[in-house]
Amino acid sequence: MPDFFCHASCDHHDFRYWKGGSEADREAADHDFLVMMLEDAGSNPAKQTIAITYWMAVRLFGAFCFHYADRERDENDLENEMLKIIASNAPITSCC
Repeated sequence: MPDFFCHASCDHHDFRYWKGGSEADREAADHDFLVMMLEDAGSNPAKQTIAITYWMAVRLFGAFCFHYADRERDENDLENEMLKIIASNAPITSCC
């Protein structure tokens, strides 16, 4: 993700994808993502276009990165995942 006007919105969306849940949870995360990015874009048409383009991309391709599960991940899951990464000396990556 390039570091530009909607970086915080993208981070929030990535976290919600990591938390996971149902398709309804994914739809809500994507909807909120669009709303936040449009707020970040303000009245700038170029930024509004970028926001809508990013939203369309996550709606079309985001299912590959969303954590579908019967329950959302929580703080314990995050701690366990981070400990595994630290133990393996693997780089920390986002998505999928």
